[in-house]
Amino acid sequence: MPQAPTSNTYKYFSAVIILLLIGIGAYVYLSNIKPKPLASGTVLVLPVKIVTPPTDGDTQWNAYAAMDVLIHQLTLGVSYPLLQAEDVINITSRLAQTDNVSPSDINKIMAISGAVLVIESSVSMLNNQYQLSYTLHSQSQSDSTSISADSINQALASAAKAITHQLNPKHKQSVNDYHSQLHSTQLVQAITLSQQGDLLGAEQLLSEVIQDAPNNLLASRLLGNIQLQQQQFEQLNSTLTAAMGIAEHQNEYRELAQLRLLLAQSYIETNKIEQALGVLNLAKTNAAKVKDWLTLGYIYHLAGTINQRIGRNNDAREQFKKAIEYHQMMGYPIGQSQTLNDLAELEVVEFNYPQAYRLINRSYELVAHRGLDDLENTTFKIMSNIENKMQHR
Repeated sequence: MPQAPTSNTYKYFSAVIILLLIGIGAYVYLSNIKPKPLASGTVLVLPVKIVTPPTDGDTQWNAYAAMDVLIHQLTLGVSYPLLQAEDVINITSRLAQTDNVSPSDINKIMAISGAVLVIESSVSMLNNQYQLSYTLHSQSQSDSTSISADSINQALASAAKAITHQLNPKHKQSVNDYHSQLHSTQLVQAITLSQQGDLLGAEQLLSEVIQDAPNNLLASRLLGNIQLQQQQFEQLNSTLTAAMGIAEHQNEYRELAQLRLLLAQSYIETNKIEQALGVLNLAKTNAAKVKDWLTLGYIYHLAGTINQRIGRNNDAREQFKKAIEYHQMMGYPIGQSQTLNDLAELEVVEFNYPQAYRLINRSYELVAHRGLDDLENTTFKIMSNIENKMQHR
């Protein structure tokens, strides 16, 4: 007959079970509190709030220049494409103010930009050193860090290195020096005037910037935009010709792509359709070289619009689809919605009403989910038009 287990055996098994339960509980707890890895997607760097006026050297730091430097010093890899300074300025202009960004503002910025990570930062003085405090905002959490340095430039470089290591740990190269074209106080003032609708004031300031610094390609492109709006085509051609020559000499492919996109827009306005398509093909090559997916989305969208205008609907459809793909790669809902709207209207022209309705529904879901108020009326009108045509077939 088997011997009955002793009390010591019971105690042993009880202890093992208790330890096992403790281990399982600890694993579950640590799994729940462990930060979840950030999903791939776009990263947006907000303008850096300058709390203390800078004293390091003669550099005139401002929120946009510091943001631009941080953007260019980050190397986050293909999984985390960065929105460029101008994109950020355009997106944040939709907010009432950006001096003190609230949690609801962060959520809105994420919604309208499609960013999976928003970097908020500020610079102040503490114990005779610059202190850069930054917060990484994702959908699930916010993590804050502070860095001290002898200059704003060093603080930005240190922050860029730390954020790069966190998101792209395999990258081992040092942070590159970068001088932002947004260091120009006049350029920043011109951007503000342009947003306020004072095109003449902005034009004057930009002309002064270019006269003092002909290599400031951002100023040239912003001036070109104003000249296009005012239909000053001769001046625009002169501005773009000079800027594209500098961009080609400096191998500034991102700028070259955007300058050519602007040139194509001017060709459309002056009925030089084939020339516009030729310029856009060159712009595609430039943008692809630097993986500027957002600009590629705009280029393909414009190419689709041109092809539809001259009756090449099949080509237009393919261009619109490529534009949507590139905007999806950036997670950019505004570009997606605008292109879906145009593609839906193309399908209406060809009497493909069910396909048009599917496309406009995709657009309306983006508009409603992301709070894209500027696009809501346009999208709803297209949807109503399609529904009306489907009812009267």
